[in-house]
Amino acid sequence: MERLFHTEKGKDYVPMKKKEKGTKRGRLPAADLFLWLLLLLCIIGVGVRVVAGADGIFSRGEAGEYLISYLITDMRSEYSERFGEGTEFYLEDGTPFGVLSGEAVFTPTREYLENENGEYVVSYSSGNRVDVKGTVRASGAMTERGFMLEKKKYVAVNMPLTVHSAEISAEILITDISKVSVQN
Repeated sequence: MERLFHTEKGKDYVPMKKKEKGTKRGRLPAADLFLWLLLLLCIIGVGVRVVAGADGIFSRGEAGEYLISYLITDMRSEYSERFGEGTEFYLEDGTPFGVLSGEAVFTPTREYLENENGEYVVSYSSGNRVDVKGTVRASGAMTERGFMLEKKKYVAVNMPLTVHSAEISAEILITDISKVSVQN
């Protein structure tokens, strides 16, 4: 039976029991703390992969060959022979961009010149400047978030990219991405 003590003000109190030796209350051992932190970091890592749309088990897409249409504006015409069918292009980080699927189409570069009335009118370059349109055969997957080239880099319509071949480097604008249809 516990003994009650009276204070001067008339309130009763029960004395606290003494701690038993060898027990630590409220302290978390270092090993347990490390395991909890490790578990928390794993959960955060999975969350970041899901939110960022990293390729792998989290993204579903139809892998295969795609045609990527591109446009290069205001290029010197003497570079036209470097855009022949079969030319391989790469991104700046070394990721394969694709192989030209046909001969590129070259048209004189459009220029906007001011006429005598102060209006701007379209004119075509009479010099050695051309616009280039073509298609590249690339492998990748169309995911919920867009096209992933070589399972490494997202590319989209109206996206500018710098591509390189063995002979030339060019700034392109992607104009279309479509799945290569299989003909029976």
